[in-house]
Amino acid sequence: MKNIILLIVICIGLFSCTSSEDLETGEVDLLYAVQKWQLIRMSGSFENSESTGSNMEWQEFYVFNPAGSFVKKRERDGIVSEATGTFILAEYDNDDMDYLELTYTSGENLIGSCNGDRTEILVFRSVNDLSNTWQACDGPGLDYVRVAD
Repeated sequence: MKNIILLIVICIGLFSCTSSEDLETGEVDLLYAVQKWQLIRMSGSFENSESTGSNMEWQEFYVFNPAGSFVKKRERDGIVSEATGTFILAEYDNDDMDYLELTYTSGENLIGSCNGDRTEILVFRSVNDLSNTWQACDGPGLDYVRVAD
């Protein structure tokens, strides 16, 4: 009987590992809890072109759901726009930088991307900091922090 219990415990341990085990705890939390990420900083390609808070061109946030869906809301000039879609949590092969790959199903006008398709990449700078990759092709640099719901 003890051998059967030990075998079950070992099997559970072996099969409970996922491909996310290298990801930091806060990033893996995306798989288990709703998270809200607020835009806190915009920057351009010119020196001293950074803006924060109410000085930014727009205000926006993402809400990531554990089922792999997201909502993005942006307020600009008193008009609120919304986008929705799905996301996956991934890791670059050549380094240990984790990122979110978003695929939009609506609100294409809110996509901040160099790809010209319905995808957007957000890179984890730390457990509580995300940045987009739009600045690589002359879009604004957008930085987000994880906020309490």
